[in-house]
Amino acid sequence: MISVEEAQERSLSRIEPLEPITLPLIESLGCVLAESVSSSADLPPFASSAMDGFAVRSEDVGAAAEGAAAVELRIVGRALMGRAPDVAVGPGEAVRIATGAPIPEGADCIVPVEDAAVIVDVVQVLHPSSAGKHIRPAGEDVRAGDELAPAGRRIGSPELGMFASAGIPRVSVHPQPRVEVLSTGDELVDPSKPLSEGQIHDSNSFTLAGALKEAGAKPFLSRVDDEADSVRSEIFSRLATADVFITTGGVSVGERDPVKGAFLGKGEVDFFRVAMQPGMPQAFGMIEGKPFFGLPGNPVSVFVSFELFVRPALMKMMGRRQIYRPVISARLLEGISGPEGKASYARVLVKRTPEGWTAEPTGGRSSNLFATVVRANGLALIPPGVASLSQGQDCQVMVFRSMED
Repeated sequence: MISVEEAQERSLSRIEPLEPITLPLIESLGCVLAESVSSSADLPPFASSAMDGFAVRSEDVGAAAEGAAAVELRIVGRALMGRAPDVAVGPGEAVRIATGAPIPEGADCIVPVEDAAVIVDVVQVLHPSSAGKHIRPAGEDVRAGDELAPAGRRIGSPELGMFASAGIPRVSVHPQPRVEVLSTGDELVDPSKPLSEGQIHDSNSFTLAGALKEAGAKPFLSRVDDEADSVRSEIFSRLATADVFITTGGVSVGERDPVKGAFLGKGEVDFFRVAMQPGMPQAFGMIEGKPFFGLPGNPVSVFVSFELFVRPALMKMMGRRQIYRPVISARLLEGISGPEGKASYARVLVKRTPEGWTAEPTGGRSSNLFATVVRANGLALIPPGVASLSQGQDCQVMVFRSMED
């Protein structure tokens, strides 16, 4: 039996980020940049007005004031958004300008409309303005050659907007892994179909599909019967299109465990026991260079195993810097226990209080009690060698979803 940490290292040590691909900007959301992105131009690309008003020369309006000291300028044209100004500003002149419109030649400041009064084709400037006032200079946000985002940055909505502003339509990223999920079991039935005696609905496929999408991967679901040849054939038929394989069930010691029958002794997949509860039987290997994870069949075991082993591997394949879930310290509202020789992961609901984080168990320990996961947002660790943690003790909790949901 090996530790959780050793089991994690077995897979992570053999996994590398996926080869970069170039994607259209809108398709890159959620992916990780494979190389840094720089701007080839100043942003904004031209000086523009920050106000609706008049583009003028500061030397003409530096002493303007209300009443007799108002400065009168002749309006010689209009500057609009989306087009170059067709007139320049000379001494004693002004150009009407809209917010965002380019600054006409000769002007070096803006007089807002509220600081001016218009009489036919003359504007009276009622307050002084200085050079650069209400002007957004070219390159104020980004200079040509500036880095917009470094390699390793996960692309979010701000990055999409920044790249679009710089006229960058495609970026090089580590792609989302394509993950084949195979649920094994003659007893499994699709949720859309009624159950016969001895059958159960296949929940593991949907748990993993959701977990994979949340992680940023692309799931593809299949269901296979309890025959080793079926499992092996199904996997090898998808080698050309899949990046990762996951099976659920069939990795224990039963005489008809199909995953073990498909790979045991063939040098492609290792089967081992991990000192953890739930999720002790595990399998991992590389099948023609593609990672394979064999997870147990019980629903909670599938969920916990994914969080501990599969998700970090996917994060690494996608080039993510932080591959593990965040871990916090929380005070237990009830005691929890587990087998002393194993790392035990208790489903808990974490909340923030004025005194700090608290963690409350959401139900029993059995690995078939999936409602305990639905009610939880974290997994509280009882370390190996510790039989229980008492009410009021602090524990380490791996948070697997928002604590606001």
